[in-house]
Amino acid sequence: MDTTAITRLQQDLLFKVIARLKAENAKAGSSLNESFLAKQFEVSRTPLRAVLNHLSAQGITKAVPYKGFVLQVDAVNIEAEGRTGSEQTRQEQLYLRLLMDLFFGELGTSLSEKELQQRYDANRGEMQSVLRLLENDAIFRRSPGYKWQLDGVLNTLDRHTESYRCRLIFEPAGLLEPTWVLDRAALENCRDRHIQAIAEPQAVTASQLFSLSAEFHELLAACSGNRFLLGTMQQHNRLRKATDLVSMHIQSSVSKSCQRRLDIIELVLKGNNQAAATKLAQLLENDIRVMKRTYNDVMNVSRSQRESLVNSIVAKSR
Repeated sequence: MDTTAITRLQQDLLFKVIARLKAENAKAGSSLNESFLAKQFEVSRTPLRAVLNHLSAQGITKAVPYKGFVLQVDAVNIEAEGRTGSEQTRQEQLYLRLLMDLFFGELGTSLSEKELQQRYDANRGEMQSVLRLLENDAIFRRSPGYKWQLDGVLNTLDRHTESYRCRLIFEPAGLLEPTWVLDRAALENCRDRHIQAIAEPQAVTASQLFSLSAEFHELLAACSGNRFLLGTMQQHNRLRKATDLVSMHIQSSVSKSCQRRLDIIELVLKGNNQAAATKLAQLLENDIRVMKRTYNDVMNVSRSQRESLVNSIVAKSR
């Protein structure tokens, strides 16, 4: 497909949108909420709309009056324009491998591109793409010279616990904000994907399960009408990705975790935000218990077992 009709910024955004749809295993008929996606990728609606219109021109999405854009094909069948499937997979696997090494404390706090290229046997272009993603996720930041500085990652039990305790303070409260406005179409779309995951749990990878969780929490934060709550939630999701992928890969039940979120979604759709806030607090308390158990289990395994675990997560992220 020809991408010359869109700018370089829009092309980068296009790749991100396609990668997200693939990670969610989105099916034909799924709604694409313009406002939510713009907030998710921290861009204005103008470039996001250009990307969705471009996808419509390719027959991948369709603009439906009063409903926004609807996916016309299963995400698995969408080709990443301008990049081969192997290039896209390589970047995703490099990103995940680096994220896992940060989680396990395998990397220092200051690294050069050259050091990372050598460690991961990557060329300059591959590593720069991954570093840009990590910079966007506020995990790495550029420092003077050719170094990259570790900015933020949840790689100790205390940091994990602090993150969850912080979320316990603001997430349930967001449901009770006076500025709350329900985005029914987006939440119904989120509900449908949870129902699909419960019906076919064996088809859901750890990466897809994480995407479902991240979207659920960010969607509720977006509905709060408070941009600072949404920004904080997005930051927590970026930092918790490695931890949650490990936890979800090892012991999460797709059906149980999706059902807990589905119960909250149904309450919100009925307008019962008070009960939903209570359920959300209970969900986070359960997540804290699971996180602590998983963290202690994983940190006590041998290096060879840890490497096997990481290899398995990376392989199943495709």
